[in-house]
Amino acid sequence: MKQKICPRCGSEDIVWIIPQNWSMWSCNNCKYTGAVLEADQKTQDEIKENWPLHKDEILSKENEKKSSEDSDDDLDNLSEEELERKLEELSL
Repeated sequence: MKQKICPRCGSEDIVWIIPQNWSMWSCNNCKYTGAVLEADQKTQDEIKENWPLHKDEILSKENEKKSSEDSDDDLDNLSEEELERKLEELSL
């Protein structure tokens, strides 16, 4: 039988956080937020087995992605003068 699980750690301890958005779930085990998997027991066991082995690598990649997105957000907050200067530095 398939059950809803966290795609990151394989936990069933997940909650639906936004009723208006069916794909937003949160895992109480690893703090993942996003879509969940409907998986059989074998798949769940594989994810649970692999999560501790690759946890640091996965979290590191997610943090890098988040900090990259945050730096892109910083560009949205620039004044006209700051934006002009940045564009000149890039020769655009």
